[in-house]
Amino acid sequence: MTTLNKLYKLSRQIALSLVKEEDLKELKDTDLFNQTDKDYIFENITNTEKRRQRQLLSQQINKKRGWENVQKAIGVPINKPSIWKYAAAAVIVLGTLFYFAQHDSINKIETTLASGKPSIAPGTDKATLVLGNGQTIVLGNGQTYKGNGLTTNDKSVTYSDNNAAIEYNYLTIPRAGQFSLLLADGTKVRLNSETQLKFPNRFIDGNSRSVELVYGEAYFEVSPSSAHKGSHFIVKTKGQNVEVLGTQFNVKAYKDETNLITTLKEGRVAIDYANKKEALHPGEQSVINSITSSLSISPANIDTELAWLNGQFVFDNLTLKEIVKVLSRWYDVDFIIKSETIKNEKFKGQFSKNQNLEVILELIKTTNQIKSYEIKEKTVIFK
Repeated sequence: MTTLNKLYKLSRQIALSLVKEEDLKELKDTDLFNQTDKDYIFENITNTEKRRQRQLLSQQINKKRGWENVQKAIGVPINKPSIWKYAAAAVIVLGTLFYFAQHDSINKIETTLASGKPSIAPGTDKATLVLGNGQTIVLGNGQTYKGNGLTTNDKSVTYSDNNAAIEYNYLTIPRAGQFSLLLADGTKVRLNSETQLKFPNRFIDGNSRSVELVYGEAYFEVSPSSAHKGSHFIVKTKGQNVEVLGTQFNVKAYKDETNLITTLKEGRVAIDYANKKEALHPGEQSVINSITSSLSISPANIDTELAWLNGQFVFDNLTLKEIVKVLSRWYDVDFIIKSETIKNEKFKGQFSKNQNLEVILELIKTTNQIKSYEIKEKTVIFK
């Protein structure tokens, strides 16, 4: 990650802490500045008068974005303490400014929508578990269950290691849902909306530990093989096998997408597909195209790929038709894009998954690339 990217990321973290009125831990812990510079930046982003000046500047945010205006807003002399340090501080203040501007926009949108039609609420923690004996258990919404070596609560299902006969279970996450799973070997799995995982109720140490991502997206924190007599952990999906010893990675294999994407955060995995076997290293991702059967490996933007784990949508230069696929899964709505010209329009943005759909639609609309949209029950129509 470049220094500039680090600065922008730090500015977003600081801004979020300010909004939540939390301690600015990110600024205290960063190694980008010494303590004197940290004190200097802290003063410029927390001082009441300078907050007022930033609010005034945010009213002109689409017209005046230059460094000169940032300098005026925060009242910083150009020689304090060096050109680089000034520019770095300006980036942080500018980053918080843009965040607050967006935050204010969201508040205005939510206020406007509050008096209108019923809103489309975000997804919740919910799932359906089918046991090997055919028993179906509805999870989430206050439902709990205990028995057959497993316990559940509103957000997760936990399996315990026992001597029961091995049988395969299915955990299915519907649209507008998400859920967590703790397998009997201690492996943690987080499942995104519209996802199904097949897995055994227990494993045998020394034998391969195998699960199948039938479809959807899941993030795995695998219990190391050293704790299970060397047993490798294997995730099967769409003809691909991901073999690991103990690591953290994400697999995306939705039914309506041609690409099968595996992103590695920590450790090392081997991708086995169509008689090809490739190793992934931390920060890399493999992309398998189901049409061409090609396999490629490239650097991954971990923050973007794993944003869903932190309750965020991060759209980095995605087309509108790509974005609505993501939104449809989380909000359980269908989209119709009538205008061919906007289907491939690209957007950038970061949004909370915990807000109503209309807020995100209004923010996308502010780009002026989308003139209007209409909501009819569970269908959104872009015009």
